[in-house]
Amino acid sequence: MDWFEEWFDSPLYEKLYANRDEEEAAQLIELLEETLSLQKCSKILDLGCGRGRHSINLSKKGYQVTGIDLSEQAIATAREKAGAEGIDDIRFKVRDMRDPLPETFDAVVNLFTTFGYFKSDAENASVFDSVRQMLVPGGIFVLDYLNAAQVRNTIRSSEEGSFHGIHYTIRRYIKDNAVFKKIEFSGDEIDGTKNYAERVKLYTRSWFEREMHKRNLSIDHIYGDYQGSDFDPESSNRLLIISHLESRKS
Repeated sequence: MDWFEEWFDSPLYEKLYANRDEEEAAQLIELLEETLSLQKCSKILDLGCGRGRHSINLSKKGYQVTGIDLSEQAIATAREKAGAEGIDDIRFKVRDMRDPLPETFDAVVNLFTTFGYFKSDAENASVFDSVRQMLVPGGIFVLDYLNAAQVRNTIRSSEEGSFHGIHYTIRRYIKDNAVFKKIEFSGDEIDGTKNYAERVKLYTRSWFEREMHKRNLSIDHIYGDYQGSDFDPESSNRLLIISHLESRKS
């Protein structure tokens, strides 16, 4: 079992990240609306939608949204969250992002570093093949990823804390061109200790430019944060790539 299959389905994942910034998610959607100029009710695929916070924000803006994620627990939570807000027109599906849906979309978004989870570069790059197959010609692809150089320069090696009687310790390190996070939980609420891991490959801007170019994904803008600032390879928090699918050559 890959690390993300075990970790993302754990109830401890939701507890650890329960306070993720909804305002930040809304800010990103605002930037994308300003940049993309999509027509209302355009079909958008949220690729690796997680618990659905970006899908829900897009739906509130009037877009026709489908969210897919490999985690059954994530999709169940996304459906619950949408239902609690009275939103019943988002489709959420359990699906691997390497396995394209048999339909096309006006835009595909891959947000909050939902990329680089697979062991090999070829596997990670194959996600772009899936994206290309699901985009209409001229369709927009947005990839919101970490800035590898900034991660290398500012990585915090360890932290710890607690919630609801559960103690956690996180250790981070870089190895084999990937950032690793080892997470250990302990406390009265769980039996003994629980250990999980995260691993994300550290790809540079040039890697994305090369792999996307191979697949006719033409880059239009690169931002360094959710405010739309220019990308600085050393200091930007994010690598936010806006691209479109060029018409297929005959």
